[in-house]
Amino acid sequence: MEYFKLDKIFTTGTTYELPADRFYVIKAIGTDASTDLKLVIDGVETGALINDVAPLHRTSSNHLGPVPLGDLFYVVPPNKSFELEGPSGAKARLVGQIGRLAAGEALPTNLASRFAEQGKHYITYVSDSYSLGTDVAWSADTEYEIYSLTPKTIETYNFNNIMMCSVSNVTVSEGDIAIRLYLDGTPLDILTSDAGKLGIDSLSMPYPPAATTEEIPFSLADLPIKVEGDHTFTVKAINTSGGDLTPASGTSITVKITALVEYLMK
Repeated sequence: MEYFKLDKIFTTGTTYELPADRFYVIKAIGTDASTDLKLVIDGVETGALINDVAPLHRTSSNHLGPVPLGDLFYVVPPNKSFELEGPSGAKARLVGQIGRLAAGEALPTNLASRFAEQGKHYITYVSDSYSLGTDVAWSADTEYEIYSLTPKTIETYNFNNIMMCSVSNVTVSEGDIAIRLYLDGTPLDILTSDAGKLGIDSLSMPYPPAATTEEIPFSLADLPIKVEGDHTFTVKAINTSGGDLTPASGTSITVKITALVEYLMK
């Protein structure tokens, strides 16, 4: 068995099929799609991604690049087809390995096992936003819910990767707006401002990390938040500036959250 480098661009609207002696091990994915793009392997959907969190290339305007899949890599076995499901003309960059089987060789057992489970256990993203309303000021210490998730009983979402926050239509300085994370209504944070400002400063959660803002992405990889079925994870934004925040005339302050997550269906 031999391995060669995989780094190819694929597009929606085309079905690709591997020959009897080749297989793909996909270890990273990037895309130019601004809406959900999924890799569908042998008819099974995998995790949706967008270019905000998984761009085709790492650049000065987005330091993320294709998403490393780690242990949740994807496998396309010999004689199997795959396609991209997403917006017309969208592209995906698949990075990893091309395997070549010798006569009589079979797909390695670990890769066959991953192929069997990859439609139920994968990396994907979640995203949502909240707008206060046109010309509505954001009063001091007021919180707004940006995102909420209650998985089904058989599901688990593990927030163990990057999380990004954008704030639109208002000038924000350090200490003005923070993000607070809650699990079943309990803040995963200090409880009062006696110990400092509440939450994680929004400017420390760049959307995306870039040369002109903050180059280091915010990540929960070191302290993951596992959301089991029937439990509720909530993301809120709070005005920690000490005064009102006023939007640009005729606009609405909008806060958006996007995060990469590990999804598991039991």
